[in-house]
Amino acid sequence: MKFRRILLWLHRWVGVIAGLVILFVAVTGGVLVFQHTQDRWLNPELFPREATAVEKRAPVSAALDELHPEIPVQGIRLPRDESDALVLMGGNRMIHCDPRTGAVLGIRPRMGLWWQTFVKLHVNLMLGSTGGLIVEIATWITLGLALTGLWLWWPLRIFGFRKGASFRRFNLDLHSVAGLYSSLFLIVVCITGLTMRHLHLEHPHSPGSHAPQTGALRISVDAAVQAAEKALPGAKAAAVEIPPPNPHATYRIQLAFPEDGSPAGRSVVFVDQWSGAALAVHSAREGSFMERYDNLQLSLHIGAVGGTATRWIAFFVCVALLLQIFSGYVLWWKRAA
Repeated sequence: MKFRRILLWLHRWVGVIAGLVILFVAVTGGVLVFQHTQDRWLNPELFPREATAVEKRAPVSAALDELHPEIPVQGIRLPRDESDALVLMGGNRMIHCDPRTGAVLGIRPRMGLWWQTFVKLHVNLMLGSTGGLIVEIATWITLGLALTGLWLWWPLRIFGFRKGASFRRFNLDLHSVAGLYSSLFLIVVCITGLTMRHLHLEHPHSPGSHAPQTGALRISVDAAVQAAEKALPGAKAAAVEIPPPNPHATYRIQLAFPEDGSPAGRSVVFVDQWSGAALAVHSAREGSFMERYDNLQLSLHIGAVGGTATRWIAFFVCVALLLQIFSGYVLWWKRAA
């Protein structure tokens, strides 16, 4: 009982001290779970009005031909689903195109978007390395609160709300129920958040294209995408990095398997810009345990491993964390009053 009282005291006061930072991280994290969906709501003109089946999409070259020659394109994000746009990235501009015709839907800056600001707030409170350290400490504290909360909950075993309870008892039930049903997922979110800060394995490097023959022409983006998907059966191309003006540079194609969850893809294929040969294949289905985890940790953190269902779980974990913070402050205030 003495140990439990000490644990309860630590749980209460550490939560009170760190609660506001945890609140801030939880709110920004909850907003970012459905970032792409919100982007469509806020900027409907940048996305096609009608769904476009994969077989009805125009070649990427059609969109490239729509651009003025003075707009260089360094990267391409292929449509994530039937209602998504084809996005060309050049300089500080993102050019949204209709995947059916290649027509330009709109252009916006590549940097300074609202969700990029939320990412910075979530990661480091927009305070650089100092903010990053504060968020890391808050994440460690959240993990500790989740574990100690389970320990403190065990003797009470509160699974739901009791009828006719007082306001303080209602908050205790709310605190316990929200913590109990979100604890497992909250632990996963905390662990992945901590490992993403420190675990960064080396990214695949391009092996370099072979020396081109005299008069050789660079293959098209569409041919490079086809070569990458052929080299990695079952995966769909998600993004393309166009080679810079260097005869030994390669196309870098990022691909996604159905189980990846993250539409950005976790596999990479390097394609020779002259011959179209797949020079190197890095599959998310292969590699060591640490390599697979390194590729998967972001998807786990944002709930993207199972599609929309797990994103909703990640969102409700953030909501449950908010409920625990508010009810925890009420319990502390009532006790202190």
